Amino acid sequence: MKELLTSLLILMTASASLAETEKASADTKKSASANIASKLALEEVLKQTRTQAPKILMSLEKVISSQEKVKAARGNFDASIEGEYYNRREGYYPGKHYGAKVVKPLQFLGAKVYGGWRRSEGNFPAYEGERLTLDEGEVIAGLSFNLLRNFNIDKKRLKLGLSQLKLQESQWKNKETFMKLQKEASIAYWAWVAAGHMLKVAEDLLSLSVNRQDAFEKRIKKGDLAALYSVENRQYIVKRRSKVQKALADFQMAALYLSLYWRDNKGMPIVATLDQVPNLEDMELSSLRNKDLRIKDLINASFSLRSLGTQIEMANQSQEFFDSRYLPDVKVKYEVLEDRGVGSKTLQGMDHKIVVGIEIPLEYNLIKGEARANQAKRRILKHEMRLLEDNLKVKVNQLRAKLDASIKIIKNAREEVSLGRQLEAGEKQKFRSGASDFFVVNLREQNTFDARLRQIEALFTYQETIAKYRELLMDYAL
Repeated sequence: MKELLTSLLILMTASASLAETEKASADTKKSASANIASKLALEEVLKQTRTQAPKILMSLEKVISSQEKVKAARGNFDASIEGEYYNRREGYYPGKHYGAKVVKPLQFLGAKVYGGWRRSEGNFPAYEGERLTLDEGEVIAGLSFNLLRNFNIDKKRLKLGLSQLKLQESQWKNKETFMKLQKEASIAYWAWVAAGHMLKVAEDLLSLSVNRQDAFEKRIKKGDLAALYSVENRQYIVKRRSKVQKALADFQMAALYLSLYWRDNKGMPIVATLDQVPNLEDMELSSLRNKDLRIKDLINASFSLRSLGTQIEMANQSQEFFDSRYLPDVKVKYEVLEDRGVGSKTLQGMDHKIVVGIEIPLEYNLIKGEARANQAKRRILKHEMRLLEDNLKVKVNQLRAKLDASIKIIKNAREEVSLGRQLEAGEKQKFRSGASDFFVVNLREQNTFDARLRQIEALFTYQETIAKYRELLMDYAL
């Protein structure tokens, strides 16, 4: 607890300017905004975190970006118009040829269908006889597809599949971010609550010395108390005032850190005040809906593991693509063509064409390198998956043990505070009857003060453990 607050103090030193103790404390208590509830509840902070925190908004934008990339990948299968114009303006065979066709790629067999029209005018040499048409042109319809390579998967389908998996990954990561951020907000909230109560304890301790100083001054004037007691008590006041100053600084730093999570409806940070700190008893309240969830079920439901699982599936799809690159590229094209109008009899009627093309790679260096690199990546992801599962099991067991220990420590701390107060009250009674020393009275007060601090620290540790446990159990609202 002390290490956390110290870190916050170092982090915010550049922006913090502390005033005199009593004035700064009073200003802190009076600066609550009119639109803020008198006591700040954890759920209020979590609610604003879910809707206004920049990290959440960034995560949602990443999901939107992934959705648009899926749409872009589907664009590889959009229909298009392809046109051609050819004109030989001079020479023995002046002629021109023009036409257009609509092409629609399909999401299977690497296929595409197309249909169009073309027309020629003038004369063409024999080796360009395919350009000739009747005077009304030629209608074309066709289908092309792949055998072997690009049969099951090609670059377009791979890109679409990877973009869809990337969308799933961003959705899992978005949910993981929700859980992580609410855990951080919960810890920041309870650190602020703990700091507030530590400040109140320090102020209580200072008040004892300040009130006692007034009583001592009256007794010294009457002559029934040595002046040395006044000097000693002023020394305690100075020491305790320093404790209040440090506690106040810690509280201000904790409030500033909490403002990173507690924001208004416009997303602007809100700095909580001392008046809004809930009762100490509220730190003992907790709710864990899935406390006894089996570790196996927890692993299956983990957002981080699901996110990693999509990365493994992406590597699997990439591997399928790389493996298909070793196969020959066999392309099949079937066309139906019909010329219309007046012209050469050789062009009249309907033609059916089947064209088969083949490409066989002689070297595989590029494919081998990419395939083996992807295999290594897939092994890395599987090792990472195993490590995450092991870490999850260990964390759950650690948090369960820490939670049980925290409950026992809180019970002991509560008893320690009760006993300390009894000893303090008894010592003060003895001092008033002349049977005790003022030094011992202050020692009893300091012991009670330390016990109260330990109780607050124990409660914070308990709530910090609850927050981390809820993240693993996915117990926060999405």
